[in-house]
Amino acid sequence: MNIFHAEKVHDAVVKTTKATAIASAVLVSANTIAQDDMMIEEVIVSAQKKSENLQNVPISVTTLSSDELDSLNIKDFSDYVLQLPSVSAVQRRPGQGQIFMRGISDGGQTNQSLQGPAVAIYLDESPVTMIGDNLDIHVYDIERVESLTGPQGTLYGAASQAGNLKIITKKPSFEFDSGYNMSAESTRGGDGSTMVEGFVNIPLSNNMALRIVGYNDRDGGFIDSVQDTITYPVSGISKSSEVFVDDNFNDAVKEGYRAALRVDLNENWKLDVNTMGQQTSTNGVWDHNPDELGEYSVSRFFDDKTDDDWKRFSATITGDLGFADITFTTSSLERDFEVLSDYSHYSIDGFVEGYYTCYEYYFGPCVDPSIQFENDTHQEYDTTEIRLSSKENEKLNWIIGAFETENINEYDSQWRVPGINPDAAVPESDDLYFQTDQVRVDEESAIFGEIYYQLSDKIEITLGHRSFDNKTSLKGFAGTIWWPTSIYGSSTRPDNVNSLYDGSDSTSKFNLSYQIDNNSMIYITRSEGYRPGGANRAPQLGSTYDADILTSTEFGFKSISMDGRLRFNGAMYQMDWEDIQLGWFDSDISLLGLVDNIGKANSNGFEFDAKYILNDTTTVSFGYANNEAVLKEDYYYRGSLEARDGQDLPFTPDTKYNLLVNVDTSDKSYVQFNYVFVDEMWNDLFYDDRVLQDSYGIANLSFTTMIGDNASLQIYMDNIFDEVAELFINNEDIQVLTTVNRPTTFGVKYSWNYK
Repeated sequence: MNIFHAEKVHDAVVKTTKATAIASAVLVSANTIAQDDMMIEEVIVSAQKKSENLQNVPISVTTLSSDELDSLNIKDFSDYVLQLPSVSAVQRRPGQGQIFMRGISDGGQTNQSLQGPAVAIYLDESPVTMIGDNLDIHVYDIERVESLTGPQGTLYGAASQAGNLKIITKKPSFEFDSGYNMSAESTRGGDGSTMVEGFVNIPLSNNMALRIVGYNDRDGGFIDSVQDTITYPVSGISKSSEVFVDDNFNDAVKEGYRAALRVDLNENWKLDVNTMGQQTSTNGVWDHNPDELGEYSVSRFFDDKTDDDWKRFSATITGDLGFADITFTTSSLERDFEVLSDYSHYSIDGFVEGYYTCYEYYFGPCVDPSIQFENDTHQEYDTTEIRLSSKENEKLNWIIGAFETENINEYDSQWRVPGINPDAAVPESDDLYFQTDQVRVDEESAIFGEIYYQLSDKIEITLGHRSFDNKTSLKGFAGTIWWPTSIYGSSTRPDNVNSLYDGSDSTSKFNLSYQIDNNSMIYITRSEGYRPGGANRAPQLGSTYDADILTSTEFGFKSISMDGRLRFNGAMYQMDWEDIQLGWFDSDISLLGLVDNIGKANSNGFEFDAKYILNDTTTVSFGYANNEAVLKEDYYYRGSLEARDGQDLPFTPDTKYNLLVNVDTSDKSYVQFNYVFVDEMWNDLFYDDRVLQDSYGIANLSFTTMIGDNASLQIYMDNIFDEVAELFINNEDIQVLTTVNRPTTFGVKYSWNYK
């Protein structure tokens, strides 16, 4: 939903200096209301890979502007996803976010060997989409966040099956500018948090400018690791969590930088170069065990830590060829992250003890079967795109391009049992009872294009097409001492995974829009999105799985009315999902996770966002999404009914909405109230295993005032009603844990800006 704060600019304010106007940006959004004509401003988006007025784009797009991001204190993935009505997500810790749009969800997963996501994430011009571990980019000095709901397969390709989320950074300008924010927070029952972030924009010459950004964000913990014991059923061995007892142990530190250079090569050509990096370190977990240990309490028997370090370089050249504009962009992302997790409760099912730590016939006396999980991953993600866009012609316009990407994912997942007999360990290791050490390479090449033809002064038709080739390879090792070798075979760890998928397909788009008048438009769209097929690690279900295709029919409208004081946009849609990719694990047929194409589903719903300027002091914004996403076929596996026709898809709330009210208390201060409601939703697709997560509502309140000409002070309270939200219930790992939100938090933020 577009949620903006609007302020009537009095004559005295209009006559203030440029520096005062810039500093006032922390108080108002881009919606500036003139004294005589209170009108909602024009919002510029790049949904169709060119800058356009939101109201003229026949696509359902929700935006969060720079000033909205700032006033709502949005700083990461969980914050901005909460504010987008058609979007749902799962995030168990910083850096492990999975995103869904319009109910298109297979449940998601973090296994890097399995199917990819159904929503793409773009950073400026290039994708940064990951399987299960999307970049948790710190939100500062960001121009806007765009949420494009519905299939975007024509212009954006793989993973844009259900939609696309774009994070657009601010670019250098040719005037000096600088600023910083400092904030401190206190969380009920938790540790304090601090954040410092700043930028400087430096003109280097008449045609060259540099913008540098830096930040340090420290989140204090609010989950307690408490005293507990585990007694394992086969051996009777008990383990205590005493060593890991700690209050508020789930802390996180995120720090990073960005440097952007803009060069106007001449009046027709421009170069943008951007380098950025971020490191996130966490301790603890964001789960609790309220039924057994109490709210915000959990027990741990090994370390839980993450270290996520990534760097990205991108370059974009834009130019005027006379007959068309050309854009060439390339990016290279390199990422290393390490995850340590306590898996001790996994051994309660007796499988580990029965075959590895208490199999006395082969391996001697029973030992403690507690497991420390470790994952070490190195990723390299390179993309290149070139496209031509026609000049703005009266009748016919077009865009055509080519895209290529290679994503190399080297990961080593290790399940360690420190006390294991070395004879029971994975070959060439001391304490691994299971290991997955593999390299996954995903490659895509595509050509795409759209044609926009003006049938009349009111009717425009759009035709789009994308042809693509995808290749996925998996190589390496996955197994135990028993498989693929055995205690009777070689003591050398063999490479036993070597799978390849190579396929091609195409998607298309048809759109017809009708401009009712200068302020109102209706449109209908028929479009497709896809996830590419892939390679299975074992042949039990076939060595590959097919692409799954989503076909959407959408009717939408966009309008500005009441003399420009009301913006009301909405869409209704019906989506059919074929050959759904589903990842799962069944040790009876394979020790490896596999992917199957399971059948059909559909998602029907509607969404709208409205913004209304009540008067020269008060603005109300409201966004709403209603969605019914259900499976349309029974899914049988080995003769057993696993998922049923008509059941809800996981992580798809029927209703989600948000409300924002801004009230000016003077010409230099305002109060803002924000409320978000998320309906109940299921946590899994498999019928007998899933549980229903409760609905929840989060309310935030803030007061912001100017201090002099260049600074502002914001006092805010997040989660003012202290809602304990069930963000994710994990009932698959023996011990049921629930990911939970932060309790009531009180904060103060000081902002300074000078130009």
